[in-house]
Amino acid sequence: MLINLTLAEIATACHGELIGADRSITCVVTDTRHIVKGCLFVAIKGERFDGHDYAAEAIEQGAAGLLSEQDLGLPSCIKVDNTTVAYGRIARLIRNAFKRPVVCITGSNGKTTVKDWLAQSLSESNVLKTQANLNNQIGVPQTLLALNKFHDMAIVETGTSFLGEIAQLAKIAFPDVVILTNASGSHFEGLGDLESIAKEKGELISGSAPRAQVILNADDPFFAYWCSLAGERRVYSFGFCSSADLYATQIALFADFSSALFCYGSHKQTVLIAGAGKHHIANGMAVVLAMLALGFDFAYSVAQLARPVMVSGRLERLEAKNGALLINDCYNASPSSVEAAIDVLAMQSAEKTWLILGALGELGAQQYDIHYGLGLYAKNAGLSHLVCVGPIAAVAGKAFRDRGGDVVFCDTHLEAAAVVAHLDKKHAILVKGSRSAKMEYVIKALIN
Repeated sequence: MLINLTLAEIATACHGELIGADRSITCVVTDTRHIVKGCLFVAIKGERFDGHDYAAEAIEQGAAGLLSEQDLGLPSCIKVDNTTVAYGRIARLIRNAFKRPVVCITGSNGKTTVKDWLAQSLSESNVLKTQANLNNQIGVPQTLLALNKFHDMAIVETGTSFLGEIAQLAKIAFPDVVILTNASGSHFEGLGDLESIAKEKGELISGSAPRAQVILNADDPFFAYWCSLAGERRVYSFGFCSSADLYATQIALFADFSSALFCYGSHKQTVLIAGAGKHHIANGMAVVLAMLALGFDFAYSVAQLARPVMVSGRLERLEAKNGALLINDCYNASPSSVEAAIDVLAMQSAEKTWLILGALGELGAQQYDIHYGLGLYAKNAGLSHLVCVGPIAAVAGKAFRDRGGDVVFCDTHLEAAAVVAHLDKKHAILVKGSRSAKMEYVIKALIN
């Protein structure tokens, strides 16, 4: 860890009670598979597990202490009301000791791409970044607890599935730089309407350091609201409107890259963006502004966008068994990200374009209207075929068919893969769906 801590210091920070002897700890873990001698084991309660069931095992394996909601009669136990909250407070101790920049990213779309692209662009620095999708109440503390004295900065992704989660994460990470990519129609089930989503995302601004720098999407309908939350913090804006601090014009979109003229104050530079779609240009502008906020110059920052960002499952270009272009975009999905992926598919130089669509999750009562709208969007974009997996995605298929489109309805991933398995290099296939739809099974069937 970045600093040495004792159980007594942790108990004070967590508003807990230390039962037993005080000890120094080497690290903090929540999984008995990662126990090392001298660690603190945090007994997290989840929907399908309870870490308290493994507390005795953790002590037997060498844990120096236990963070628990119960007095289990084990030595050196810190008893707290809520171990998840306490875990975040321990991470805040580490974050407070880190005197270099912490960048936090949120938004309905693009946050993972921006996180990975920014970290890649800072390759000459020692950067700690969020791994995979560890962006919640457990993942954010886990990331920050990995900080050490050799890190130059941390780039932390913050997600949300319920109202108030972003505020909790902001208290833990206390960012010096905030990037808010957008607010769109995802997480309706947990967050309610679009305004509630925008307010939830805005909590990252409100909870940032008083002198934080804030990077916002000037094209988003909630831009003015987010600016109002910034107070005295410095705001940088990006977008496709000339009122943004950094704006893109003279846009050219191609099958696997884009170009645009970036304008920032007196700087005007034609930029190559190693990724397809207008949304990728927006992501690139967010990356550039983050680098400027971190002290890099404009020319160096925009040059980094020519290097492809490798995010598995994000418009990842693969080749199917028989030569068809296979675009793997099944990392996750929201309505706007599906539309953006459809636009990319439509730009491919293929005789036929195929969308294999799984259900989008967390849409609540709007799921049928949204899926029907996606079917219409796919047809209007000129896609040749739509393959739907499951009854919810089938709603999009009905809309596509109502407009005269060619649709195949499937019950399983293997059925969907079988529909397109014979396609050759004259065809392009996009696989898209929420993480809960497990569309990666289609990808595996088509390339293995």
